[in-house]
Amino acid sequence: MRNPLIRFKKHEDGVAAVEFALILPLLMMIVFGIINYGILLYDQAVITNAAREGARWGAINTSASISCAGTATGTADPCQIANSYTQANLITFGGATTSTSTATGAGTSGTTVTVTVSYTFTQIGWIIGNTSNALTATAVMYHE
Repeated sequence: MRNPLIRFKKHEDGVAAVEFALILPLLMMIVFGIINYGILLYDQAVITNAAREGARWGAINTSASISCAGTATGTADPCQIANSYTQANLITFGGATTSTSTATGAGTSGTTVTVTVSYTFTQIGWIIGNTSNALTATAVMYHE
C-alpha cells in the first residue's frame, strides 16, 4: 500500500498558474501606479511649459500692461496662449483639459511678466482610486 502523502507531493501540476493568479493583482497595481505617476509628472511638465510660453508671449508681444485670467484659448493674451498649450498637450484619460491661467505685468522694458497656470489632475480611477491633484506652475520673464 502506498503512502497517500507521497502520492500527493508528486502532483504539482498548475502550481505556477495558482502563484501567478495570486501575484497578478499586486503586479498590475504596481504597473498602473508607475504609469499614473509618470503621466502626473508629464502633465506637470506641460503646465510648466505652458506658463513659460505665456510669459514669453507677454514679454515679447505687448507694450501695454498685462492683466488676464481665465480658461479661454486663443492668441490674444498670455493666458490664452498658456491655455491653448495645455489643451493641446495634456494627458487627461478622457477628462477635461481645462486649465486656468492668470497673468500680470507691465509693458515697459525691464519689468516682469508673471504667468501662473493651474490644472487639476485626476488619476486613473479604476485601479488606484479617483483622487485629484492640484498642479500649479509659475513663470516669470523680463519684458524686452
